[in-house]
Amino acid sequence: MKRMLITLLTALLVSGSVRAEDLLLKAAKVITQAGPPVEPAAILIRDGKIQQIATRIDVPEGVKVVDLGTAVVVPGFVNAYSQLGITGGDSELTREITPNFDVQSALDWESRAFRESSDEGVTTVGISPGTDNVVAGIALAAKTFGEDLPRRILKPDTGLVVTLASDPRSRNRSRSRPDSIYVRQPTNRMGVVWLLRSTLQGARRTADSTGVLAEALSGNRRIYCVSRTHFDIETVLRVAEEFDFAPVIVGGEEAHRLAPLLAAKKLPVLLGPLRTSLTAGAEGTDPAWNRAGILHQAGVVIALSGPDLLEQARFAVRFGLPAEIALRAITIEPARMLGIEDRVGSLEQGHDADLVVLDAEPFEFTTNVRAVMVNGNFVDQPPTSTARGDRALQGTEKEDHKAS
Repeated sequence: MKRMLITLLTALLVSGSVRAEDLLLKAAKVITQAGPPVEPAAILIRDGKIQQIATRIDVPEGVKVVDLGTAVVVPGFVNAYSQLGITGGDSELTREITPNFDVQSALDWESRAFRESSDEGVTTVGISPGTDNVVAGIALAAKTFGEDLPRRILKPDTGLVVTLASDPRSRNRSRSRPDSIYVRQPTNRMGVVWLLRSTLQGARRTADSTGVLAEALSGNRRIYCVSRTHFDIETVLRVAEEFDFAPVIVGGEEAHRLAPLLAAKKLPVLLGPLRTSLTAGAEGTDPAWNRAGILHQAGVVIALSGPDLLEQARFAVRFGLPAEIALRAITIEPARMLGIEDRVGSLEQGHDADLVVLDAEPFEFTTNVRAVMVNGNFVDQPPTSTARGDRALQGTEKEDHKAS
């Protein structure tokens, strides 16, 4: 009810929606993630949705034509795990169990972080509560750009975030002033696990099947579990087996050490930022520069997260991840982990016109992001000249087009 009221109030504050202009984009190549690449390519966009992708399209009269020249077009990048735009703190520190904590009510939609992400090619983000709580709350999926705020929210509830790592015990003390809220459990990893198991046991016993935890245990709500070390991930697998749920592992800095087991259980891994430092993550996990490649080779579905996703993917490719898998790891796979693959993550008919225009192949080190489109609108001005067409156009034609 609270989420519905917030969405309604936001809608009332926004004066109408911004309708995207009908466009036909021409490019040397389009990597759709829904089939083989199309080259040369033309993309017909109507009302912010992809209507057609082909090497040749009959352009309806009056549709604006944008010639991208030798550009390569890929789906908009999806960063499935972030705290982007959360203001005033990303965790409710007075309690350890906050399943109803909803990040939607704490978002600054004008945050500079959204614009910075869109400039890097990220068109969709999963926004999650922080990790100071054992049961952190509800995550959502949103677009990084747009004036119509209700339309920016792709999915107000992508799943429940829990933390099985060292984070929830970091503030707590067993000995301190008796009036401090931090004299409480958990104060160690055993306490984190105990609190999670006891909470899940209570949810399983309750007769209320509409609660957040009960819905998660019944399979009606996805569970994201933030864990980094191999022993924490092993504990996640034991708890998941005990309570019969299949989580998405988030972080997973040492997930590669359990790659065969994760593959056998068919659990996806949403990797934290790849690093070249000697340690990674809050626990200082062992470095492994090819952990994405090791997980993929074992058969684990992976996605990448963190700042500058294209650079993350390039790093993974450099150390062993196949290029086509790396592109999937920042487009369609994170979209599936958020449950929004019917709208974003690939370029196909009926999907949102979210795309990134590159000046060369994605994983060349000199490749740059030339333009970004969200819901059929360029974040900035189109990168090339435009015209209006009224006849069939070939994706790589160079002839001038007269205005209708």
